[in-house]
Amino acid sequence: MAHGVAAQQPEAAQFVVHYKFVHVRDTNNRTHPFTQDMVLLAGKRASVYKTTPRPDNGTAPTGLPKPKFGAEYYLFQAEKKMIRVEGLFNAYLIAEVFPVVDWHISSDTAIKGGLRCQKATAHFKGRNYIAWFCPSLPLHAGPWKLNGLPGVIVEAWDTKKEVQFNFAGMAKATSADLVKLPNDAIKTTETEMARLKITAQKDPNAFSRALTIQNGGVPGKSGPQIDMKPAPAPIINNPIELPEKK
Repeated sequence: MAHGVAAQQPEAAQFVVHYKFVHVRDTNNRTHPFTQDMVLLAGKRASVYKTTPRPDNGTAPTGLPKPKFGAEYYLFQAEKKMIRVEGLFNAYLIAEVFPVVDWHISSDTAIKGGLRCQKATAHFKGRNYIAWFCPSLPLHAGPWKLNGLPGVIVEAWDTKKEVQFNFAGMAKATSADLVKLPNDAIKTTETEMARLKITAQKDPNAFSRALTIQNGGVPGKSGPQIDMKPAPAPIINNPIELPEKK
């Protein structure tokens, strides 16, 4: 793995859109879906979709690196690049193929949170999506990997309502709202990221000690160590991206 990220100029966001993300990850427990508050920072040339607020990325009281949570999806529309940043104590950067969605725009309109929106549909990553975008916010951004409409996507869900990006409000961006990759991110691959997750799940203590050394510390010297128990892995039999049926 190599430290550092490809140079990308920070992009000033124009709008901040909030969502309540709902995902039925376990089809045997549909009454208790996974939920999370998410935010989209949408700019002219780039956008980022992430949890809100992002946790502090400093050092935990134990002296271990503080965990980072959730994935962040950076879409650089002008360059047709996509980068996912995953948190596993450190921030890890994974380049992905830029998502191209074949939208079909309808003449149907509706009001979402006071915004006049237009309907669009698409089949994407194994699911059939309905999206509502706002033409008066003429940016090609949206939640997660959904993008490419002539207006910000303020709400979207798949037709089974197993994945939902529900509109929870929006505001004009401030000067502090930047689309900016973290400076401390470590480049890695999908394969290596999967291996790291398995390692952290099986033996979090060994994983944290290895990270302490990697970050320039010495186990036992950078602070008291803690006995971390392996957390039970969530049951996910219904991932957000489904294989296409042949």
